[in-house]
Amino acid sequence: MKKLAPAQGSRVLIVDDNRDTADTTAMILRMYGFDVAVAYDGRSALQKAKGYDPDVVLLDLSLPDIDGCAVAESLRNDGLDRALLIAVSGHGPDDAAWAHPYFSDRLVKPVAKDALVSLLKRLQPANS
Repeated sequence: MKKLAPAQGSRVLIVDDNRDTADTTAMILRMYGFDVAVAYDGRSALQKAKGYDPDVVLLDLSLPDIDGCAVAESLRNDGLDRALLIAVSGHGPDDAAWAHPYFSDRLVKPVAKDALVSLLKRLQPANS
């Protein structure tokens, strides 16, 4: 599994159509030193990723305009191959989308703050 750069300044793109969830997650990650951008749909995520160049993308699988797996595939096809893609869904691990090969990890909604921060810290290099 790829390792995330140190938290201080690491770039995280949050993609979630639930604005409250996306904005709250962004606020929490900023408190831990992450540089955060937010997109509320798939098209915006694809546009934002090009200029933002995230280290991690927290990607909701159920977006209103483009399926989260299709967004993941587009990100990879557009050259964003160094970023970790983390699937986020309210559906359990039995959902077929969980097996998509582009995702480095998965989180089930509602995502607990401790679980999210723990995952991101676990993905950091040992020397950070």
